[in-house]
Amino acid sequence: MPFLTINDISLHYRHVLPEAEAKKTPILLLAGMASDSASWQPVIGSLSKNHELVIPDNRCSGRTTPALVSTNREIMVSDTLSLLNSLNIEKFSILGHSMGGMLGWEIAARVPGRVEHLIAAAALPSAIQARVSLFESLSALRLEHSEAEWFKLLYQFLFHPKFFDNTAGVNDAVAASMQYPYKQGAEAFAEQVKGLMSFLAMPDITAITCDITMITGSHDILTTPSMMNQYAADIPKTTTHVIEDAAHALHWEQTEKFVECVLSALER
Repeated sequence: MPFLTINDISLHYRHVLPEAEAKKTPILLLAGMASDSASWQPVIGSLSKNHELVIPDNRCSGRTTPALVSTNREIMVSDTLSLLNSLNIEKFSILGHSMGGMLGWEIAARVPGRVEHLIAAAALPSAIQARVSLFESLSALRLEHSEAEWFKLLYQFLFHPKFFDNTAGVNDAVAASMQYPYKQGAEAFAEQVKGLMSFLAMPDITAITCDITMITGSHDILTTPSMMNQYAADIPKTTTHVIEDAAHALHWEQTEKFVECVLSALER
């Protein structure tokens, strides 16, 4: 797996070339809080049939080192654009989930001439204080409880209620999270939560020139459909989609519908 030394980190990323010879616009995939490039695994096969994919591990996640480093929106924009520049990618589309989606909004506003389409999955243009407070509490609780119990709590904010009907499935998911070799540590999670404060400021929406697609799950309690629609109503060239029977981790729970929505947006 390739790495790029930039700013104060060694940035790990996946660079997936398309299966087809006639490739379309590359897609930058940006993961959310407590996630890394592996979080996109369910959709990589479908998206890479015709698109080049660039999938970084954000600061404080995955195989990017140091594992514990200061992070905020400004430096993450710099990391990401430096990565694209190193790959000689001028034009690209963005698919960002949660915090990665908020980062996508900022990049689309910062370099509007380079972004062809922004797809914000479970992501508003900026953070809201209530969600920052929630993650601050989750960070504090991680230091006080067993990791297994903490992951079960985190899942309450990520998955559809039906996920919890299968106790064995929940336990398997917890075990997989705990055994993941690049699992984010409690201190690194806390640093990402601190960095989330920098996303409270609204990007310069008026600078964005590309089409925008906002997607969320019908049961997402972090980015609810009503929240998404409220923001989208004030932003030109924005299309919204609600994926049924999905919560915040919509690309895991309804992968086929999610990919269909993404590819349809990119074809417009």
